[in-house]
Amino acid sequence: MDIKMIATDLDGTLLRSDKTISAYTARILSACRQRGIRIVFATARSENSCKRYTELIKPDAIVSNGGALARIGDKTVYRATMCIETINKLLLSCMEQPSVGYITIDTDKGYFVNKPVDENDPGWIEYMPAYYVDFSRGMDCDAYKLTVSISDEKTACGIVSKFPGIDVIRFSGEDWYRFAGKEADKWRGVQAVAAAMGIETENIASFGDDLSDIKMLRGCGYGMAVANAAAEVKAAARRLCGANDSDGVAKWLEEYIL
Repeated sequence: MDIKMIATDLDGTLLRSDKTISAYTARILSACRQRGIRIVFATARSENSCKRYTELIKPDAIVSNGGALARIGDKTVYRATMCIETINKLLLSCMEQPSVGYITIDTDKGYFVNKPVDENDPGWIEYMPAYYVDFSRGMDCDAYKLTVSISDEKTACGIVSKFPGIDVIRFSGEDWYRFAGKEADKWRGVQAVAAAMGIETENIASFGDDLSDIKMLRGCGYGMAVANAAAEVKAAARRLCGANDSDGVAKWLEEYIL
């Protein structure tokens, strides 16, 4: 296989359920890099929230915020934000719904929330600092994504129906929904990184587990779903590999690449 780039999701894919990357997986990715293969994280997280993983693996590029931002080092190669006007209308629409809980916004200025959070809570710790603001007063900057805890899918679909330029994706197994511009998807970000590096998409191996990974898995030459992936993701993938908790990505790379 002539693979020149590895594009992998983090949560549920490269990361184990305890949010760690095993020493084995780190070693395999390092061995791939030594062979000249570029490593790219393609994640719904912000760059800040995957800092400990980037420090460990040192990827060549990061496609973050579900594809809204793609950077090679300090160079931005793709950016798809929602404008201030859209963000503020979307916020008002969300706040009108009684089933909406937490609202979070990722921006260049930081990570903002509509309720104070426990900085020691394991579920929030990687997203610190989180700035509590009163969203009813509106935001004053563009945003990469708006993530909302909603107790029912009907409400999420009702909100997004008012915004033709916005998509919503649910995180599998969670009551969290990501709202972002339709141009903000991982596949567009990965394509931009590949173009900047002079790599053909047919030479990319991608790995994922959730709905936001489907376009990336379909577009790359080698699109793999991990064994724990959602059924729709497995159906869209070209191949399957082992589960995240058994280092499925690394084992596939060792067997077929190394």
